Amino acid sequence: MSEDTLQKSTTGKSAANRTAALFLTGLSLLHLGLVFRFPLAPDETYYWEWSRHPGYGYYDQGPMVAWVIHFFCSLSGNNGFGIRIGIVFASTLTFLFLYLTARDLLGHRSAMRAIVALSLTPLAMAGGFVATYDPLVALFWAGALYFSSRALFFNNSNAWWFAGICFGLGLLSKHTMIFYLPCLLIFLLYFPGQRHHLREYRPYMALGLGLLVFSPNLIWQMNHHWMTFAHLFILAGKGTDHTALRRFGDFLGSQVGLLSPLLFFGLLGAMVWAWKRACRDGDEKIGFLLAMGLPTLLFFLMMTFKSKVQANWAICGWFTPPMLYAAWLENVPAKSLRMRYYLVSVALCGMLTLLLIMPELRGPLHLHISPRLDQMNKLYGGSELGAAAGEAHEEMIAATGKPVAVGAVTYDNAGRMGFYMPNKPASWCPFLGTRLNSYLLWNKTAAPAIGGNALLADDYAPDDPGLPPFNKIFDRVEPVAEPVYVYRHSLYREPVHVYYLYRCYGYRPNPSVEQPGGG
Repeated sequence: MSEDTLQKSTTGKSAANRTAALFLTGLSLLHLGLVFRFPLAPDETYYWEWSRHPGYGYYDQGPMVAWVIHFFCSLSGNNGFGIRIGIVFASTLTFLFLYLTARDLLGHRSAMRAIVALSLTPLAMAGGFVATYDPLVALFWAGALYFSSRALFFNNSNAWWFAGICFGLGLLSKHTMIFYLPCLLIFLLYFPGQRHHLREYRPYMALGLGLLVFSPNLIWQMNHHWMTFAHLFILAGKGTDHTALRRFGDFLGSQVGLLSPLLFFGLLGAMVWAWKRACRDGDEKIGFLLAMGLPTLLFFLMMTFKSKVQANWAICGWFTPPMLYAAWLENVPAKSLRMRYYLVSVALCGMLTLLLIMPELRGPLHLHISPRLDQMNKLYGGSELGAAAGEAHEEMIAATGKPVAVGAVTYDNAGRMGFYMPNKPASWCPFLGTRLNSYLLWNKTAAPAIGGNALLADDYAPDDPGLPPFNKIFDRVEPVAEPVYVYRHSLYREPVHVYYLYRCYGYRPNPSVEQPGGG
């Protein structure tokens, strides 16, 4: 290669990397803006509750989300910024790993097409700032993907160690990280040129390293009756009251919603193309990207014939299909139907996501969505509930002269009470036919003493038959006269949520009633 050619190549790579850096910086700033734009979702205040009780495990999932929230809240305080800023960093690193993987395997142009398409989806936009464990498992899946590709295709044997660490950290984030192993194994077994890795020691040492990283949670599980695994098995058996066809349709529809319709079908077409390319031409790089996504998606799709599958369970399976889509578009003329479909699908995806994060645009466009269907409504109501509960709490203390416990029978309302009430009191979650959650680990420190009092929040009105039987564990229950109405006045005339507060006096434990209704 001549000196001029080498210089042009170096200059081109530098320009490409600068473009990617600018895009990722802009994306991070957008996610940072959304941190301040939207209030905390109920799940976020629930995970903040986890962070108040640091440990190696929790009932629902691994401890990583609690560790991240605890760390950043220790720096910035117990506020929405502290809860979410770690997720913004995680999202930025996730897209960096995905860009580097696609760039190394497919080139810069395909890498940019892939991350632009993925970053504009509602899935990625919400995952860029909402503090749940999904953005963290996404980060470590993307990291494992990058380091595995370096080990497999660029003879970087040390990359196996980093892949193993990412695998272990992913398991500490969410146990669906385990699907990374069969995906990688399918790739290694299918392509003869890659099978030699199965005869080497480094992949197995990397696996051992990953399990070592995960081992604190395993030890915690051993000491807590394997409660998280029991919880996951219970979840895997839910939804049997619906037909398999209904569950299949619900899951498929949820994936279309997370990705946007046109892009979803474009990704399906790309995976069909990749299947043919990998099987017919033996393209190992395309086969690797296909194997690291498709098996996970197919597993959860098949699982719908047995039980209900939540929309977020399969998110890591969607990381490589955009890369395949970009590869499918390589060397395609700009005016071709395939390229035009890609551009329209990405534009539509961006528009739908924009309407999600800027709902005030719906009015001028005469788009009206039922409050029941607007998923963003779930983020609202915490501050209103906290203010009303704080006032009622002070009144109870003043009237009785005794401490008053606070909480709810569901983890989401309990988490909001704990976070949004003044002084952020310890929150109690009695299980009165409601599903188990991580509050069972620290309920004893927040529950009222025998004969004590509590202020409880619920979604059911006093005359609603769905109201939990508070009167069976308290001597006297008095509803607070005024419900807590939650409005989004710029979008809806009617309240998007209504909370009810109950003053409960004289706690008397009742084991026959205080029983969970599921896991």
